[in-house]
Amino acid sequence: MPRLEARWFIDVYEKNKGKNPIILEFAILDYNIVQSMHQDDLRYVSAWWKELGLGERLSFARDRVMENFLWSVGMIITPQDGKGRRIQTKVNALITVIDDVYDVYGALDELELFTDAVERWDINAIQKLPNYMKICYHALYNSVNEMAFDTLKEQGIDVHPFLKKVAKWYYIGYTPTLQEYIDNAWISISGSVMLGHSYLATDLIKEEGLHHIEAYYPNIIY
Repeated sequence: MPRLEARWFIDVYEKNKGKNPIILEFAILDYNIVQSMHQDDLRYVSAWWKELGLGERLSFARDRVMENFLWSVGMIITPQDGKGRRIQTKVNALITVIDDVYDVYGALDELELFTDAVERWDINAIQKLPNYMKICYHALYNSVNEMAFDTLKEQGIDVHPFLKKVAKWYYIGYTPTLQEYIDNAWISISGSVMLGHSYLATDLIKEEGLHHIEAYYPNIIY
């Protein structure tokens, strides 16, 4: 966001008679380099989203990969953390689509089956789901497992139990009382899910860090 603001001032500063041409050149160069890095990230997540096929196969769901990407850019601003933006965009996109399954399209009995399948985290549990939910579950299941495998391969830490837990945090809830709504909404707003994945997108994951996310993030978000 600070770079976007700087971009608005580049054109103004360029017309300033007292400008420092070296500063101006560096500002333009910096913006163009970072923009190029973001474009690489966007090409990656666009290809992932197209291959996933949720936007095309689920007509009721929001097909907003660009919006989800910009969301991740606002959350992870350091240019070198492209991996984090890519992971965060995937998480945002999955949250958006499955949120529409719950809020827009799914029948109550179907949603109960879907929630049960997520809580069990068993691929065989999808046999009872309608086809559109099978697609959603496969996308969620495969994406979480892929992120866990990448982290284990690159950093030697098994985050799969943690990822399953944050997924379960999100996929719970029913028509609540006011207090129950508040108790549930801090989870369903998906902040804990996004923050958890943001940490896993770094190259500095530690067991202690995972413990702190589980122990303290919920209270902070609540």
